Amino acid sequence: MHTAELIDFKALVAEAKDILAGNWTGKFTKPAPNLYPHQWNWDAGFIAIGYSHYYMDRAESELRSLFSGQWDNGMVPQIIFNPEFDYNYFPSSDFWETWRSFSAPENKKTSGITMPPVHGFVLQHIYDNAKDKMRALNFVKEMFPKILKMHHYFYNHRDPFNEGLVYIRHPWESGTDNSPTWDAPMERITFDKIKIPPYKRKDLDNGHAEHRPTDYDYNRYIHLIDIYRKCDYNEEAILERCPFVIQDPLFNCILVKSNQALIELATLIDEDVEQLTKWNELSIKSMNEKLWNPKTGIYDAYDLHNDERIEMQASSGLIPVYAHIPNAEQAQQIVDRLLSKSFSGSADQNTYLCPSYNPTSPKFNPKKYWRGPVWINMNWMLHHGLKHYGFTDLAEQLKQESLELINHYGFYEYFDPIKDVVGKEKQGYGSHRFSWSAALCIDFLQDEEDD
Repeated sequence: MHTAELIDFKALVAEAKDILAGNWTGKFTKPAPNLYPHQWNWDAGFIAIGYSHYYMDRAESELRSLFSGQWDNGMVPQIIFNPEFDYNYFPSSDFWETWRSFSAPENKKTSGITMPPVHGFVLQHIYDNAKDKMRALNFVKEMFPKILKMHHYFYNHRDPFNEGLVYIRHPWESGTDNSPTWDAPMERITFDKIKIPPYKRKDLDNGHAEHRPTDYDYNRYIHLIDIYRKCDYNEEAILERCPFVIQDPLFNCILVKSNQALIELATLIDEDVEQLTKWNELSIKSMNEKLWNPKTGIYDAYDLHNDERIEMQASSGLIPVYAHIPNAEQAQQIVDRLLSKSFSGSADQNTYLCPSYNPTSPKFNPKKYWRGPVWINMNWMLHHGLKHYGFTDLAEQLKQESLELINHYGFYEYFDPIKDVVGKEKQGYGSHRFSWSAALCIDFLQDEEDD
């Protein structure tokens, strides 16, 4: 199916811009109209990429607003809370109790965890897409030290063995919250050992329970937050007490990609990146030595708390092609894995690329958040990574199937990947009018719009 011939590119871009305009708050863009009323970390980055094609003020404002909540230790939080809607979302800012930390900002309410550090490569996209290069250069000079400080935080506070591999300490930090990848380490948190602080979920007020993480998941999410509060957000104490300490290939790949972007941008502003270059080289080396699985052709996660590999059946293990981490042989293995039944489905279950989890696994759920649906940001990263290695047809397929899903069902948060049910029911799930789906659609369509 030649989707490019069937999609009205200009209409799709116009709708995407309308969505971003509708979710704009005056300082940042909400991920969605109702479910996500605050500013989310990696969402802000993807949204800024979309804006950089047509509204540079807002592209810059996304990063300025996000980094206004940067902690003194360099961490950029997962959420910068919008005071107007603080109690419309759980966990609210009060639940996090970040006032316990000497590093937390006094004038901004934030969460106490972070997210995948996309901001280095986002800054590079903003510069590359800018028509006014002098203005863009000034913005690079403004943001570069803040993003670099965040990278120092990761290597100084999240890499205890100096491997160049940083760990996440909450599933939410991965960006792939309820992925089956996290099931085993989360299942080890048993209720006879813990007490859950009282809480009431708000996400189910604006989303279908069958599409969202379960209460079982949330009890463990909240327990981890309680550990951070009791440790006063001291990273050393958290590392000692936290049962969830994972080296995630997606998170580390994104860090490497942003390292590389900062190293390239540094040449424009005469910044010293010797330390960053050493960290980046070590990260790539360790990803290939520790996380690469030559038997399965994918990058695995590593559970530091339990000292064991988590064999990856999630799309996160494919994304390192985006940062050009695999060599040519490894990239071919990743493509082979992507085209196998692990992601392309079996003969009787053909899928849109790329499901977030193996559709032949008993843990696969085509409707449930990160347990199977297609996500536009993951396809966007895979698209760019595959293009780099010369897999242009497959890269184009990922792009066109992403656009086909959006064109058929709208700018949803995620989509059912099973093709034989597409058209029989609405297959967009999560929030509608989702900002990063709109922003990355604009980026996908920029070439076509210019033609």
